[in-house]
Amino acid sequence: MNATPNNLPEAEAQSILDQIKPGKRVTILIPNGIGRYGQEWKEKTGKAVMRSSEGGWVLNMGGKYGTPGLASVANIVKV
Repeated sequence: MNATPNNLPEAEAQSILDQIKPGKRVTILIPNGIGRYGQEWKEKTGKAVMRSSEGGWVLNMGGKYGTPGLASVANIVKV
């Protein structure tokens, strides 16, 4: 199993995280079930709300109650 589903070098993923500001739309990878060849992922976009204590960003993924998400070096795709 690949620990970083985005397959980006850590330095590049960190530079993408550093570009995020509150209110920006951020795309991350979320688990989408187990397929024939292991874990599958899908892209999901949310709005950046605040910095996380884990070193990433807390996202509002939408929905009736503002489902939370977490953007980190391991799952970030684009800003």
